[in-house]
Amino acid sequence: MSQGEFANLVETKRANVGIWECEYKNIHPEYGRFLHLKMLAEQKGLDFNKLIQDEEYCVDDYKRFIRGDIPKKIRNIRAACGCFMGDFGRLMGFDNAASAISQWEAGNTKLSRKYFYKLRELAVSVGIDMDKLNEDPDFYKDEYAEFIETDCGDKIRYIRLQYGVFMEQFAEMIGTSGNTISEWEAGNCVPMRYWFPEIKKAAANKGIDLNALNGHPEIYKDPFTELIQKQDSEEWVRRIRKQCGLTVDAFARYIGVSRSTVNSWETHQNCRKPSRESFNRIVEMAKMRGVDIYDPWRTETLANPAASERKE
Repeated sequence: MSQGEFANLVETKRANVGIWECEYKNIHPEYGRFLHLKMLAEQKGLDFNKLIQDEEYCVDDYKRFIRGDIPKKIRNIRAACGCFMGDFGRLMGFDNAASAISQWEAGNTKLSRKYFYKLRELAVSVGIDMDKLNEDPDFYKDEYAEFIETDCGDKIRYIRLQYGVFMEQFAEMIGTSGNTISEWEAGNCVPMRYWFPEIKKAAANKGIDLNALNGHPEIYKDPFTELIQKQDSEEWVRRIRKQCGLTVDAFARYIGVSRSTVNSWETHQNCRKPSRESFNRIVEMAKMRGVDIYDPWRTETLANPAASERKE
């Protein structure tokens, strides 16, 4: 019940209820209001004497929740729901969804009672015991929460690539659709807790320890995805070729493609990019020539040490 609804029940103004609840200037209900409040409490089965004598007796779920570690509790509830901030905010009923959740999780704003009940409903729906969460906010930060917290899509892609299969084939193993795998890997959403046991099983079958992946992007980050799929790759291809000191024709022969294919890669003609197989050949060639595939400055100095001396 909101303060306004309760004020109508007590037959007073909402502002008065607000003042009583925060004990502003030690202002309390007058005796007539007190008797009215006592009657309402007894109608709800509350022990009025215990309510006065025992502070914990009148502490409800909301007050227990906001006593401490509010951002961590909200973050772990969201993780258990398998949602990004925007999606979780929409479940909570926000228009500016991601911003509101971000403010809560950063501790910049306090969760109001109005939204607590919806939050509790979502928590219970995914199997969270609010008493356990209040006692230990990290109780539900399990392997699943750790897995989806950072670079979840990259980790899933890494597991799939260890099988050497396409998304549709991997989806069949997990029991979902290729489109769902695509959404996960693109970082558009994260798997719900329901899917995690199958993902963990697929990883275990390839000897992958998920705990070893968490916090170690050097293991699961896929160079092909980072350098080709997630960015405009034409500059990268051109830079690697030039730093290897090769003409377009020589570069094409080594990779095993036509000259026109290399030209289309370097000009992004028809949105063409190297395949994974071609990318692996480019990386192999770069390593042979001491060219760093990631850093332009290091590439330049490794390919031509004199350049480093000139810069100094």
